[in-house]
Amino acid sequence: MIKLKRRLIFTVIMLVLFSGGTSFAKTLNIAIPQDPDSFDPLQAVAAATGEVAFNIYEGLVKASAEGGIEPALATHWEIDETETIYTFYLRNAQFHDGTPVTVHDVVNALNKAKDPGFSVSADQLSVISNVMAVENGVRIELKQPHGAFLYTLTELYAVIFPSDGENLARKPIGTGPYYLNSWSPNNRLELQRFDQYWGEEQPYYKQVNFLIIPDENSAVLNLKSGRVDLVPRLETTVLHQVEGVSSLKVLSAPMNLVQLFSINNARKPFDDLRVRKALALAINRDDILLGAAWGHGTILYSGISPAMSDFFNPNLENINPHDPVRAKELLREAGQEKLKFTLVLPANYPLHVQAGEIAAQQWKAIGIEVDLQIVEWGTWLERVYAQRDYDVSIIGLAGRLHPHAILVRYTTGNSRNFFNFSNERFDYLVEEGLKTSGEKQQMVYFEAQEILAKELPGVFIMDPPQLAVMATRIKGWKHYPVYVVDVASLYE
Repeated sequence: MIKLKRRLIFTVIMLVLFSGGTSFAKTLNIAIPQDPDSFDPLQAVAAATGEVAFNIYEGLVKASAEGGIEPALATHWEIDETETIYTFYLRNAQFHDGTPVTVHDVVNALNKAKDPGFSVSADQLSVISNVMAVENGVRIELKQPHGAFLYTLTELYAVIFPSDGENLARKPIGTGPYYLNSWSPNNRLELQRFDQYWGEEQPYYKQVNFLIIPDENSAVLNLKSGRVDLVPRLETTVLHQVEGVSSLKVLSAPMNLVQLFSINNARKPFDDLRVRKALALAINRDDILLGAAWGHGTILYSGISPAMSDFFNPNLENINPHDPVRAKELLREAGQEKLKFTLVLPANYPLHVQAGEIAAQQWKAIGIEVDLQIVEWGTWLERVYAQRDYDVSIIGLAGRLHPHAILVRYTTGNSRNFFNFSNERFDYLVEEGLKTSGEKQQMVYFEAQEILAKELPGVFIMDPPQLAVMATRIKGWKHYPVYVVDVASLYE
């Protein structure tokens, strides 16, 4: 009898250890459509990289799900009366390689982030004049007040990494709740829980796999079979395949994304506003929303989504209404009755491909010859974004926490201005918005959006919804107004 009891006890212990019944044995599988471009925070440009990197890297502060600012590696901070000196005080934290985070690491990371010799996004931190160590913290001096500076520090290019960190592009070393354990390009990224994380509570999942599944139908099949537990951003075209499936749930929220047809303003004949306006007037946004997104989403006429609440200008829809007759007249006036151009579409985004195919037919209806080129994501990043070697393309620009961070990419000479757009009044307004507040700031950003609608760095189309689809057992999902997946918040 005693031997039987011992065997039963041993069996129960083994079942607990190996059944996955504790949080320490749980694995979460997430499907995303493409690989990160680089985990080097100073070189990454793709929004999808931040989706994964949010769990690996941290800055002094980070974004909250509500669109605010939360402490990260800084426990707290002080701003002087001139609003040009920020002092951040560091918490005790470790990098994933086991070394402590030091003031020297913070100073080094931020100095590199604002140096064009190291960072492709250095112009985003050009307001910084000096970064220096103080007791248990760092002091950042600005050239002038910057109303969105704390929001800027939530970006990937402002995260903290070890001073001696090498090959971060493939082997990132951060301080986040997870570290990258392995990466099989175009297949899978394996993240492991960082048990020395400074947070009060450890994440529920010990291992998180990001599976690269470009095809949305394959992602749905894997969801239904249980191989995938979560798809953070399901394409609206396959939503009907998961609705009503008892093992799955769909959580929807505004994505705070701006889909637009980007136009190379520096390339003839698109340097002529009449040509750009003709492209805009030929577009029927309602048909694109219905055909590419099954009617889900919000039509846009400028560069800020309604998700930005009080900063969204709702009075722009009459600037470029659907008017193919006027579009033809403008082409004749510009001497472009036989306009021909290439439309580059990123293959890994079905929403953009389908929107592009519909728009191409609308442009052809007014006599424009459109050559469709569907390219892989890496090709799109290099050709369109980096080299700016294109006529017209389409993409979704990920939202930010502050309107300045969204609008600044359209300013003259900005490293992210792959439209080659330039407008002196717009440049002035974007900077003026940092110096104002309240209703005056709102009106500044309203005018800036009106300029984008009239001058057309591109043709703005929609903000699609973020459709997060997951197994019903998963809890804790948080919708962010930025392009991230907060794995540490999830549990069962």
